[in-house]
Amino acid sequence: MHMETALAPSARTRLKQFKITIAYVILSLSLLALWTGTDFLKESVFKHYFNPTRHVIIEQDPVTGEVYAWKDALGNVFTQDELQVRLFPFGMSLLILVVGLVGVGAYHILCQHYLMMLLLQEKLGASPPRANGIYQHF
Repeated sequence: MHMETALAPSARTRLKQFKITIAYVILSLSLLALWTGTDFLKESVFKHYFNPTRHVIIEQDPVTGEVYAWKDALGNVFTQDELQVRLFPFGMSLLILVVGLVGVGAYHILCQHYLMMLLLQEKLGASPPRANGIYQHF
């Protein structure tokens, strides 16, 4: 924040616009990562967790619709007391934590990088003078 005060007003505006844009990009990528990560956890890691495409409902609460027991194509019966079913919320929490930390870290690094580029651009001034496409050397 201290370095931002050294910027010219036009550069501060560009930095603010960059921060907003990169926040939306990282948010979109984070939501995509959460969605694909959830599918990966359900399909590959926690295979006993209820999946309507792979499991058949055996026992269900008729009022709330909560599924109590289900079985797979091999006839294995799973309940909510199954270890993989109980660990699924912890796996999701870990996924959310990792995606959040990576997103925040990427946002911070990209904003700092852009800030440094703006500071160097101001420090060095505008691009070097050109004469007919060739840099002048004085």
